[in-house]
Amino acid sequence: MSRFVHAPLLLAALLALGAGSAQADGVETQGAGALMFDYGGLFTSTPTALDGVGIGGRYFLNKSFAIRAGLGVLLDTEKVEAAGASEESGVTQLGIEVGGEFVLARTRSAFLYSGGLLQLSKFERDPEGASNNVDRFDLTIAALLGVTYFIVEGLSIGAEYRFGLNYGAQTEERPGQDNIESTRVTIGVGTVGFHLGFWFD
Repeated sequence: MSRFVHAPLLLAALLALGAGSAQADGVETQGAGALMFDYGGLFTSTPTALDGVGIGGRYFLNKSFAIRAGLGVLLDTEKVEAAGASEESGVTQLGIEVGGEFVLARTRSAFLYSGGLLQLSKFERDPEGASNNVDRFDLTIAALLGVTYFIVEGLSIGAEYRFGLNYGAQTEERPGQDNIESTRVTIGVGTVGFHLGFWFD
């Protein structure tokens, strides 16, 4: 089943859990903030550009509007084998995102939100051997639809569905030759893995 099916089902399931114990006022968010962690990163999947470890935060300026920011980092080593030889490349990815979100509906233990974000990310691949270095920059603007469900007071999980525009510019450095430069524009959708949130007032 594709992520296009997974995301709406996940959002609906989490909201239904909260609806089972709904009350008039719902989750209290006025002045609340949260430290957020994502398995798979805040930057996972199209149209965003970074797969890595994600950490971020939310803060509600009033009952229905929150500002948010996130940081994603990935340090890895890739090993490629070809023609009986192997080569390792160091991979570095770094990304930041900022945005805002509006609460659309709330129950006693969950709230549904929409919003938007701006994301910048940087990717570098640095081979130890003779292969070409790769340097890529990405800019993403995306709309959000997500749900946050409180397991207990002060602890939440959630999922998020994104639709947006991604612009990427890449340079491939070739020793002794001209560099190869390319750009791409992608319009697409993607999901972010489960959020784990620790809330405070």
